[in-house]
Amino acid sequence: MLQQTQVARVLGFYAAFLEKFPTLQHVGRARRTAVLSAWKGLGYYARARNLHTLARTLGEATLPEDPAVLVTLPGIGAYTAGAIASFAFEKRAALVDTNVARVLLRVFAPRLDPRTARGRKAAWALAEATLPRTGRATWTHNQAVMELGATVCTARVRHCHRCPVRGLCQTYERSRNKMATGVSETTGKARRISSSKPGRAASAVRSTMKYSAPRDMSDRTTGIV
Repeated sequence: MLQQTQVARVLGFYAAFLEKFPTLQHVGRARRTAVLSAWKGLGYYARARNLHTLARTLGEATLPEDPAVLVTLPGIGAYTAGAIASFAFEKRAALVDTNVARVLLRVFAPRLDPRTARGRKAAWALAEATLPRTGRATWTHNQAVMELGATVCTARVRHCHRCPVRGLCQTYERSRNKMATGVSETTGKARRISSSKPGRAASAVRSTMKYSAPRDMSDRTTGIV
């Protein structure tokens, strides 16, 4: 449901859908028309069709924990596979949604556009590089980076004054240099990133943004890419 859809909108459908279909097996046993009916009003109906096909594919089997296996299932792309592995099974798995890509590229590669193939590739590489060592810590880390992009490092406004990684952020540094020197931000050279900075940035995010349980994901977190 969160694919390309904000959590605030999903909340109006999620509980009712689970009441009708409490497990994937219930989805698989139902007619597709019944699943689509329960999805009515949420939009992007291909998601409901994919979910039904996924449930039918699994049958009585459980959802796999490995992102490499998850991504082969209907309706599950790289982000969704990473999200399921990380949030449902506490696996050490990277994920990149719109918010994560924006945060990582602003911090480490401000010249890259997350909407381009090169930018997306770099964002995934950075997401992998910043992962903590354990799956449990990865759960907190991934949600923290998503929330950072949803509430602090937003698409329209960068709230740098309250960002936990501003001391490591190239975009923040370039903005400060621009204000101090008057040099154009588009022509100045970005400072090279040391190999230790991804880990330092990840640690800074995790130390300031904590979650107590999976259900605490903010309703401001946006959907996926």
